[in-house]
Amino acid sequence: MVAWGKTAQIIEKYVTKGKEVAIEGKLTSRSYDDKNGNKRYVTEIIVNELLMLGK
Repeated sequence: MVAWGKTAQIIEKYVTKGKEVAIEGKLTSRSYDDKNGNKRYVTEIIVNELLMLGK
């Protein structure tokens, strides 16, 4: 997950490992070369909305 602005602040403050969340966003894929020259692939969700579930 990738979040920016207010959403990122909320995640940082309230979301911990094991918490259930529902997110809405855009799925993106990208690639890059690491420092050893190997091609790496990353798939991320760019968060638009976050809903905290459970307790």
